[in-house]
Amino acid sequence: MTYGIEIALIALAVMVVGLIYYVVSKESETHSQIRAVAKAAEDLHRELFMMDKRLKQELEIIASLQESVPVSQHSLHAELGREVNEISVPIMESLGVIEESFTSHKEKTESRLRYLEERIRNLSLPTSISGLDDEKVITRYNQGLEVDAIAKELRLSKAEVEFVLKINQLR
Repeated sequence: MTYGIEIALIALAVMVVGLIYYVVSKESETHSQIRAVAKAAEDLHRELFMMDKRLKQELEIIASLQESVPVSQHSLHAELGREVNEISVPIMESLGVIEESFTSHKEKTESRLRYLEERIRNLSLPTSISGLDDEKVITRYNQGLEVDAIAKELRLSKAEVEFVLKINQLR
């Protein structure tokens, strides 16, 4: 008989150790995925910073060239403007796609939120606590007893008595 109990305890211990191993491995996997996402975001931020820096340098070069170019060479300026426009069009299109993606995610999130709010509204509050007849609490309250006295007499917590009174809009 004791061997059966020992075997059951060993099996239970093995299951608990296995469960702990599973939880730890999943947690470390999730942690590594979060680190990978954070690193990717950091790399993107660094690349964006470098692009911004390069753009500022190029704008400074353009500004210095504009100052050194005589007024008669406006055609060169117009051509440069066209090239900048040609470069910026794909960027603007990409930004439009990203904006649409964010809008789509926002709409999905708002839809889910509305669904959850509707589900929460449909939940009903219990009409009675732990089988207690609310009438006893209400009667004693109407007789002028304090919440502490009602709780003591009916062997309830003060919070339960206040809950019943709030449900019935007496307090």
